[in-house]
Amino acid sequence: MKFIHLGDLHIGKRVNEFSMINDQREILKQIIKVSKSEKVNGIFIAGDIYDKTIPSIEAIELFEDFICKIADLKIPAYIVSGNHDSSERLSTFSKLISLSGIHFSRNYDGKIIPLPLENIDIWLLPFVRPADVRRFFPDIEIGNYQDAIENVVKNLDIDTSRTNILIAHQFVTANGKKPEISDSETSSLGTLDNIDYRIFDNFDYVALGHIHKPQSMGRKEIRYCGSPLKYSFSEVNQNKSITIVEIEDKKIDIKSIPFKPIHEMKEIRGKINNLLKMEKDESYMHITLTDTNVIDAKNKLETIFPNIMKLDFEEYYTNLGEKRDLKTLKEKTIFEHFSDFFEKQTKEKLTNEEKEIVSSILLDIKEAK
Repeated sequence: MKFIHLGDLHIGKRVNEFSMINDQREILKQIIKVSKSEKVNGIFIAGDIYDKTIPSIEAIELFEDFICKIADLKIPAYIVSGNHDSSERLSTFSKLISLSGIHFSRNYDGKIIPLPLENIDIWLLPFVRPADVRRFFPDIEIGNYQDAIENVVKNLDIDTSRTNILIAHQFVTANGKKPEISDSETSSLGTLDNIDYRIFDNFDYVALGHIHKPQSMGRKEIRYCGSPLKYSFSEVNQNKSITIVEIEDKKIDIKSIPFKPIHEMKEIRGKINNLLKMEKDESYMHITLTDTNVIDAKNKLETIFPNIMKLDFEEYYTNLGEKRDLKTLKEKTIFEHFSDFFEKQTKEKLTNEEKEIVSSILLDIKEAK
């Protein structure tokens, strides 16, 4: 049998104030296309369906449209909530929806019943914290995520003669080694939320979500599929892909099919005049200028790079060791503050022409008030 393993869709996410909804719409179309071409038997979605616990109407409608298309294809889907989701909202009407083959995890209530698919048992574990588990095991000390998940798994009635698949959204480590994370993810605080991969020894495949870079932990069958899009510039060199899992008599084969995003994510640096000679590029850009004293840089660069998410100046600095006299600061005019700021940014003083421009702008602002 063949499955698609997805996770960390983060539908409705904004990156540097850019809405990703159209990029996400295209990615979901590609998933539908691959579902047909690969003739998959099911789809796993390992949490963080939405970027917020209360998603926008636009985000809800996009995911609903995607799920309806999956249901129309008669492909069962198995979906768990992540730490960005509201488990309660995501599982609303889940019993009714399951009649169409779309299965959502419900709030953890001390037990999990597997969903059978021929000779495979599929277990849905929503994102849980120690407090979510502790109340169901009052006689056991549950002080961290390791204790919590260990007790959850111990209380599952797993038939190891069948193929067992777990879908989960947790921070899994391998012998103390953490997965590679990016800026767009919530970083682990110490080792509090670490869960050792050996807890999952009785599962033939563990479909994980939570980490945005595709990677396996401990063994190839315990796998993060990664996010379908790059959600920060720390992910710029990652290859985003659809994970295809093929299972035959407990033998697991994994392959990846690259996504083709509407916009790539790139980082470039250089002098503005050199960058303006480049070909037009609609990628999401992080540009670092090596010039000093560049006026209206963003507007100029947007003629070539219309989707600038981040613009930095290499010479930017602040002198944190400088002593500041509050009285002196209050006595300075806005123009003087701007002049000081400009000099700190560029290491150069305003020219007479620039002084006239700034003075004119400040006067216009004052009159507008």
